[in-house]
Amino acid sequence: MRYKIYTKTEKAWDAMLYAISHAKSSVLFEIYIFEDDTGDSHDFIEILSQKASSGVKVKIILDAFGSKVSNDSVKKLKKAGVELFFFRTLFRTTHRKILIIDEHIAFVGGTNIKKFFKKWDDLLVRLEGKVLKHILRSFARAYKKCGGKDELVLKYNKDIKVSKGKVWFYEHFPPRDSFRLNKYYKDKIEFAKNSILISTPYFMPNHWFVKALKKAAKRGVEVEIIMPRFALHPVATNIPNYFYMHKLYKHGVKFFLTKGMNHSKIMLVDGHEGILGSQNVDILSFDFNMESGVFFTDPGLIRELYQITEDWKKDSVIYSPQMREKYLNYLLDHFLNFSFNFFEQAVKYFNKLTRTLSS
Repeated sequence: MRYKIYTKTEKAWDAMLYAISHAKSSVLFEIYIFEDDTGDSHDFIEILSQKASSGVKVKIILDAFGSKVSNDSVKKLKKAGVELFFFRTLFRTTHRKILIIDEHIAFVGGTNIKKFFKKWDDLLVRLEGKVLKHILRSFARAYKKCGGKDELVLKYNKDIKVSKGKVWFYEHFPPRDSFRLNKYYKDKIEFAKNSILISTPYFMPNHWFVKALKKAAKRGVEVEIIMPRFALHPVATNIPNYFYMHKLYKHGVKFFLTKGMNHSKIMLVDGHEGILGSQNVDILSFDFNMESGVFFTDPGLIRELYQITEDWKKDSVIYSPQMREKYLNYLLDHFLNFSFNFFEQAVKYFNKLTRTLSS
């Protein structure tokens, strides 16, 4: 299995556009936020249109809530022969970021496409090898949900025996297939012996997640979480970010706050395994959104990610209660606690309802 990690949004876009421009047969693309305002430096609309016009099969799934593309860009893509879907449903959001080139190169991670994100720290991994057949199957599954009919894609929508190598792909389709992501985090936090390192831009964890981190810290596991000091998109997420930081800080969890916006989503456990994908540590990612990424035990990948996170930590400030003092209020904290708990229960109830409706 071959891989390459990109830690800057701009560099990830460079790699994605290079791969798209060299596609020979197919481009399969699914993404949460896609906007057509990057044309001055990274013109995805133009390159995707050119490839489709040249005879390459281009299939794109954009989340209707997260993506904003002008009518002119939509017309340009469709005129060139791009098969374009906007994922629309009251029940789910596709928060996934998947790009597959010629059925043998894939990009997965947390990188979206919008000019505002260009200078952010983030994580995207380029993969080749056996893991591709699982990524192709997952895209085909989403493509079929959108009404796609092309057998080029649908032929991959079949059961595959899961063989765990050093890197393997996961898909997270609530409410029926949410166990993979939830179970992985639960198990790894519960059985961690020495260290847990998490990076997430948004931090509104489920009750079970908070409880698991408290228990891990109590039994002597070093728990470190990397987050932006000020989340930029959306800024309202700073309210739960600082609320839960303060809550877990009191139990020994250490927070490293990066000076710039860090949008990466990973967890590394005990120095020998981890997860990298589109998931945030929040209720929506675990219980509502469609997500994807990779689990891994590859030593080289783990070493590289630890070095990346060490560099981020060196350029961070450590959270202290003084950072939140002006926001501290007994009644406010109780109101926030009630509100977040209510939201979690509402999402769980919604999952039960939609599971019944879809059965």
